[in-house]
Amino acid sequence: MSTRPSGFEDRLKAALLARFPEVPPAAPARSFARRFGIPLAVGVATACVVAVMALPGSTRNGSLPAEAPSSAPEIKKDPDGSLRFKLPEHDQIPALVDRLKKLGVQVSLVPKRPPSQCSELGGGYRGPEAGPEAEVMQHGDDDSDFKVNAKTVPPGYTLTFTWADYHPLGDQGIGVGVIESSKVPSCSVDFYEGLDEALKARSEPPKDPGRTIEIPAPKPDELSEVVRSLQEQGVSVAVTEKKPASECTHVGGGYRGPQADREAELSREPMRSTLKINSKTVPPGYTLVFSKPARPSSPGATVGVGVKETSKVTPCEIDFSPSDEERARLEAELEAKIKEHQGIPAAPPAGTSSSR
Repeated sequence: MSTRPSGFEDRLKAALLARFPEVPPAAPARSFARRFGIPLAVGVATACVVAVMALPGSTRNGSLPAEAPSSAPEIKKDPDGSLRFKLPEHDQIPALVDRLKKLGVQVSLVPKRPPSQCSELGGGYRGPEAGPEAEVMQHGDDDSDFKVNAKTVPPGYTLTFTWADYHPLGDQGIGVGVIESSKVPSCSVDFYEGLDEALKARSEPPKDPGRTIEIPAPKPDELSEVVRSLQEQGVSVAVTEKKPASECTHVGGGYRGPQADREAELSREPMRSTLKINSKTVPPGYTLVFSKPARPSSPGATVGVGVKETSKVTPCEIDFSPSDEERARLEAELEAKIKEHQGIPAAPPAGTSSSR
C-alpha cells in the first residue's frame, strides 16, 4: 500500500545502471515480484528467499500437479570438489536434500508451517560474506548456481532449504540459508494471512465469492468517479488522503496482507493494474481503501489501494514520500555524481563563465 510516486526509485536505479555498465553491483540478486518469477533475494543475517511460480497444473486446493518433477536438479562436481546445481523447483527440494546428504553435505529440510503450528522465530543465519567465493549462491553473467564447499558451508554449519508440503497455498517461496548446525530450526513460520483457514478448507468444495467486479486501478483524476460507481454497486469503499504530518496524525497501516488463498487477493498481478472485488477480496467487515496522493498532479503520482477492517479506516494518513523539491534535489545530486564518476566537469553556477 503506497502512494509514493511510482517509478522514482526505479528511475534512479536505472540511471545508475545505464551509466555504469562496467561497474556491476556487489552481490547482485535477481529480483522479481514475489510469486511472479524465479528470484533470489539475499537478506542481511537472514536466509536468502527464492520466490517461485506455481507449477503448471497446480490446483487452488493445494494438490500437486500430476506431472510435478520429483527428481533433484543435476548436481555437478568441480575439479576442486565443489558441488554445483541450478535453482531447484519447489517440488524438487526434498529429492535435492536427499541427494546432497548422500554426497556428504550437511543439509537440512525445514518445513514451513502456519503460526499455529510453529513458534520458532528463526534467524541466526550466515549473512553476506566479504568474499564472493564464500557465498552459497554464485552469480554468473547469464545465470546463477548454488555452490557447496567448505567455504560456502563451513564445518559446523548446515545448508537449509525451507519447503511447504501444502504448496501452492501460503508462501510460494523457497528459503535457502547457511546456519550453525546447533541453530537449525525444526520449522519455519509462514505468515501468509488466512493460512490456517485455507489449509482447513482445501479439501472442501471452493466457496462461491459471489458477484465479482473487475476494474482497472484508478488514476488520481479518476478516483472520484470510481468510488461513486463502486458505492452504487454496494461495495464498501473509502478514500484516505495522504497529508503532511503537520496536517494528519494517522500513520496509516493495518491493511490486509498477502493472502494464503490467491482467490482472496485483490489483485494477482504484480503491478495491480486490475482489481477484482468480491466477498473474498473485500470480506464482510472490511473496506476497500483508495489512498489519494498528496500531490495528485505530480508526474508519476499513483493511487494506493488496499483492504482493511472498516473500523480502522482513517480519513487521512501521513505522507512520508519526498516533496517535489526534495526529489528534484536528489535527482540533481545523482546526476552530479554520475558526471563526477565519468570525469565530466560540473556545470558552472548560473551567472558565471569558464575560460581556458
